[in-house]
Amino acid sequence: MFRVILIASTLVISACDPAIQHTSGRAYLAAGGIEDPDIAKFASYEPNLKFPARVGVVRLVYGRLSTMPNKERDLYLGDLPEAFGAVVHLGPLEAQMIGQYGYSRVDQKEIRQLAASRHLDYVMVLSFDPGKNSAEALFLDVRNGYPYASVDAKPPGRGKTNFWGNNLGNQSRLNSATYRLARHLKPELEAMVAGLASEVR
Repeated sequence: MFRVILIASTLVISACDPAIQHTSGRAYLAAGGIEDPDIAKFASYEPNLKFPARVGVVRLVYGRLSTMPNKERDLYLGDLPEAFGAVVHLGPLEAQMIGQYGYSRVDQKEIRQLAASRHLDYVMVLSFDPGKNSAEALFLDVRNGYPYASVDAKPPGRGKTNFWGNNLGNQSRLNSATYRLARHLKPELEAMVAGLASEVR
């Protein structure tokens, strides 16, 4: 059913090429052992992709956890099919509520902790860097950290910085720059959702 809902969108955005992963960790390790147990731990992840689900969205700007402006939120949520499930936005306030302060630079574990506090199944991490003129997204399993998909976008033109060439500080200019990046990332995200849907058909 989920695949049927997205078939038209899949055809339109077939030129996009998200990196989808749905391989077995057990099969990977069986094909050849890894001596370092720390590396083997990361290789052992198993996919457990199911929709509808509770999906969190984390927005990073310059690597920092930030609140998503309404304009960006409407851009992403406008075309998501109901079969995808419930979408929950996670920001600095949620982090503070679970005692996670100092979220200046977050890692995967901290993001999963934040998502787990809201009982989410998956989390989509959106990362914007206006200075580098780049946007990326990563779709993770909250329970085991399995990375199901990643996409990126780099619009034409130069990055946006302040007068001195540093990160933007003016909130209006920053939101304008991230919205531009978000518009270019959106078709890649749609392709990613279609690719994920095809794995659970």
